[in-house]
Amino acid sequence: MADISTISSAHPLDAPDVVGGLTPTDTAALLTGCRDRLAHGLATVFAQHLGGASEDFLGMADRATSMEQQQLYFSAMGFLDNRGQQLLQHFRSAYVACFDASVAALRSKEAATVMHETDELRLVDTDDFERDLAIGKLSARAACNCSQQLTALDRRLAALLRVPRISQDDNPLYPRTLFSAMLQALNDMEVREQLALILLHEFERQTSVELPGVYAELNRFLIQSGVLPTIPLAGPLSAPRSETLDQPGGSVGGMSGWAGFEPSEDPGLTEQEEQRLAEPGARAETRVEFERLPRLANDDVFGQLARAIQTASRGRVSRTTTTTGALKGGSITGNQETPSLGLAQLIEALNGLQRGFTDLRQIPGLSSANIDPRRGNVLQQIRAAPMMMWSRPLDAMTIDIVARLFDAIFNDPELSATVRAELAKLQIPVLKVALVDKSFFSDRRHPVRRLLDVVASSGIGRNEKDEPRLVDKVREIVDAVVEGFDADLNVFAVQTYKLEEFLREEEEHAHSKSQRVFDQLEQRDRQEIAATRVAQELAARTGDAGTLPVLVSAFFDRFWRRVLNDVFIRTGDAGVQWQEALATMDDLIWSVQPKDTAEERNRLLTALPDLLKRLRRGLEAVHLEEAWDPFFDRLIRLHMGALHKELPPDQASDQEALGEPPPEAPQEVSAAATALSFADGPAGSDDPRSVTGEEAPSDQYLELAKSLEVGDWVEFQSFRGTRKTLRLGWVSKYRGVYLFTNRQGDNALTLATTSLAGHLRKGTARVLSSDPLTDRAVAQVFEQVMPETATDTA
Repeated sequence: MADISTISSAHPLDAPDVVGGLTPTDTAALLTGCRDRLAHGLATVFAQHLGGASEDFLGMADRATSMEQQQLYFSAMGFLDNRGQQLLQHFRSAYVACFDASVAALRSKEAATVMHETDELRLVDTDDFERDLAIGKLSARAACNCSQQLTALDRRLAALLRVPRISQDDNPLYPRTLFSAMLQALNDMEVREQLALILLHEFERQTSVELPGVYAELNRFLIQSGVLPTIPLAGPLSAPRSETLDQPGGSVGGMSGWAGFEPSEDPGLTEQEEQRLAEPGARAETRVEFERLPRLANDDVFGQLARAIQTASRGRVSRTTTTTGALKGGSITGNQETPSLGLAQLIEALNGLQRGFTDLRQIPGLSSANIDPRRGNVLQQIRAAPMMMWSRPLDAMTIDIVARLFDAIFNDPELSATVRAELAKLQIPVLKVALVDKSFFSDRRHPVRRLLDVVASSGIGRNEKDEPRLVDKVREIVDAVVEGFDADLNVFAVQTYKLEEFLREEEEHAHSKSQRVFDQLEQRDRQEIAATRVAQELAARTGDAGTLPVLVSAFFDRFWRRVLNDVFIRTGDAGVQWQEALATMDDLIWSVQPKDTAEERNRLLTALPDLLKRLRRGLEAVHLEEAWDPFFDRLIRLHMGALHKELPPDQASDQEALGEPPPEAPQEVSAAATALSFADGPAGSDDPRSVTGEEAPSDQYLELAKSLEVGDWVEFQSFRGTRKTLRLGWVSKYRGVYLFTNRQGDNALTLATTSLAGHLRKGTARVLSSDPLTDRAVAQVFEQVMPETATDTA
């Protein structure tokens, strides 16, 4: 059944569009209604699934690979059991605040600027990076699952606010605002970071199935209130006006009311086009008419490709004069009639192929064709069949472009043979979608493109041990689409979600396996430069030896140096502990300076207890407690002098009394830092674990190596000629060293930036594209038909 939120003909004609006559009070009431319905609807759904969430956490705890991870899941389960209802109340309050702030920003002239500036700040805020990454990932998945309902909500909310359009980032009804509100609610309840992210993922998982229905109810509410009741978007699937329907009621292949689809073409223009093509002597006009192919929305990738193909072929792709006449049942010789395939018949024929009919005589346009649906490139077979010649020009062009896209997919060097074989099974379902929904070509978040992209990316970095498990899962997903897809795009979204969940569990296992190693490597990395970094901070504070008491200077040099060294190795210079250690030094220096005013003396007396506590705690952390008493006994004398506005003279015994600290125990490299097994090194590397920092010319290869980010995939060629695809898992902040691992989090390879650049230069390493598969395919087709604009358009 068609979704009432997106199908215009489903609404009664007596529901007028009242947006133009709404008062500000009416508009505010409708916005409040949308806000409260969405918050209440999602909170109700999650409340109903609290028991299921607890069971999920119990199962995750059973599968946990570490005690820490297990405790996190138990904590999440206990939190929902004890504070679940309180969380929902905080969520409603947080969402109301987010919604109201977003609407206020949208109504102001600076709305776009405010939103964009906020996004930029979020990107560079390292503390919020992981939270923002999680929200972005979950939001994209939810938006994909609810794309048809959200498309209609975009239009209706824009109409209410009287703005031309609203972007996804600005729309307070979009999932991103919901997930941000949930994270804010958890933060308000003082839930720690890791636990909050786990609860956020479970919130998304438990509400994903019902969320499209919640959004559909919002559309229904606005429709009943007269807000764009006949929205001209994603209407029921019906053939264009140029076509006579084959079934009563205008259904196409049994797919009337294909939710979320719209015939993205200008029916009137297509009718003129076909009539002109059907006339005798129409060949001379063919190219001119195809220059008038309908210009579509969403940057119109399909329209650009179609016009480019027609221009490049000078009309040969369309028809010759005699063939063109056959499209509309015109004669070829004498009174001989050639059949024509309408969109409904074409979809029905493709349904037959998708279901694996072996008797092609029953399928229009295929009775004389030699097509095997089980063979690799089915679309190339269809291009050579009468079905192609009998189809309408726009449909024939769609078949041609989709065939070109799959040609590019099959030739993609980053696809394994097994994944390529599974993607081949989706050719017919994808073609059916493209015939009736041209946004497939333009919308990178289209459910069909999302599935193709996720399947393709899931095969990267596999080996002979884990690839069979993936292939079984992908085959299950693909078979479910082929068997289940008839008229509902949600089939693609559901299967994409299942595959992403499978991959997410893999990622969590790999992350738990390697994260401890990365942490230890970072500590070892900091250990090598700790002495230099600490010396810089000490020099900045003790450089002017004439103004600093000998006691304090000696304390810093002999003891506090050890404290700084330890903190830097453990947490780095971005951590709170490092900043506190430096602040303690600064406070100690200030405390021994003469205090000229009563206010300064009072401040010193107030601050001393906390300062002394911090100093002692720092020494205890590095096992230098014995140095405290000699230092404290003499520090009292300095503080008394500061209170009396005059420092006592330095005594020779100050340094001697402190003594020398005991020798520092050698830092042990954790076993975790060497737990990874190492892969065969790239050809030309004597030791894959060695880090070579030789000078290398600054060229495009060095710049490429420096531009890599964690998560990028690189294919390496070993001495033996074998190839391994590894993912960049860790980058040294201080030494320019990269650590690559496989998808399981092991099989590691360590290289310096210059070494990696050398392998890129020699061809023994290749950076894989970070673009999704369908983006790469579209770019390749553009390059074939219009190379001068391929890069910009794709």
